[in-house]
Amino acid sequence: MMTSMTLKIKHPINNRLKTVRSSEEILEFLRDGKVDNPRNFYQIVKESPILYVSVLYFLILVTFSSQYLLVDIFAEEKHTPTSKMLKNFNFAAAGDFGCGDEPNRTVRAMMEKNPEIVLALGDLSYKTSTSCWLDSIVPLETNATVKIAFGSHDLNRKLTKYNDYVRHFNMTSPYYSFNYQNVHFLAMATGKNKIIPFNETTKQYEFVREDLEKAYENKSINWIIVYSFRPFYSSNTTHPGVDELQDLYHPLFTNHGVDIVLQAHNHNYQRTYPIMYNETRPFTPVITYEETSKYIHDPKGAIFIIAGTGGAELHNFTGQAPYVITQYQKHGFLNVDIDNSKNEYSLSGMFYENGNMNKQDQFSITKKKIPVK
Repeated sequence: MMTSMTLKIKHPINNRLKTVRSSEEILEFLRDGKVDNPRNFYQIVKESPILYVSVLYFLILVTFSSQYLLVDIFAEEKHTPTSKMLKNFNFAAAGDFGCGDEPNRTVRAMMEKNPEIVLALGDLSYKTSTSCWLDSIVPLETNATVKIAFGSHDLNRKLTKYNDYVRHFNMTSPYYSFNYQNVHFLAMATGKNKIIPFNETTKQYEFVREDLEKAYENKSINWIIVYSFRPFYSSNTTHPGVDELQDLYHPLFTNHGVDIVLQAHNHNYQRTYPIMYNETRPFTPVITYEETSKYIHDPKGAIFIIAGTGGAELHNFTGQAPYVITQYQKHGFLNVDIDNSKNEYSLSGMFYENGNMNKQDQFSITKKKIPVK
């Protein structure tokens, strides 16, 4: 018979308070807030020792199944989940939002796909205040975890907008990473090199290099997604690809198995072939796989996607780069489905246009499942 005890806990993502009386209620409460993978909860709760100890103590006292639950929730990050433990999920991404009717349409369109994670790729609000954009994403934050990258318009001189975002999203660094299921997400801060530098001698470069090394060696990670603001590569439009980003980071991406690089800054949509860094002509990356949409084998080289389509006024194209497969001048967002239920791991991306939800672009990558020893 269970001991009659109660504990009031605060949800690590949406900050709701709830009184719980059993370990089952704890799990239900966390899953209701989109912490449906116990290891994701572990990564959050390990940063809050008080919550960790409280829940740990509570589980020991109130449930006969505490041994199972403690293993399941508080297992070390090195624990490798089996394919049976993985669930299918999706995430959405766009940048260059602003405030107004079109950004609100992007938010509503994203909500139709019910993503677990939303990646906002920078230039969130073009006004002096962050409040209009933060207010606009309230519906998304109800059911999804919103993660951001910092754009140039998010880094004003006094850093007031930057500080607002840091407080709202409880951030400890403008560049960071996290795991969700079998996907590793890495956020870079490329908004303004003078404010948050990203050259070879910086802490950011060291963080990215070490983080990718760990993710690449982690046998439980099947996909690596990088998201940033400034484009590494781009067709001819308002902002060209940044040479320094190409030279410093693309080799790291190639050597550590990065699958997708999400970018913004150009207010349009672009998707490249899988490409590797070209040491002799960096501005012309090497196309590793000439298939345009369906990659049935793990391509050697990352796919770079610009999705600066969140709502700001669109940028015209004056040409198409030879390594870019498709480009569109439409508002909308990229939705990515991660499917772990088949005999292989599958990633499927679709760009949805606002309003009618037309699929303007789609692609997929599959990888064979390798049994973990």
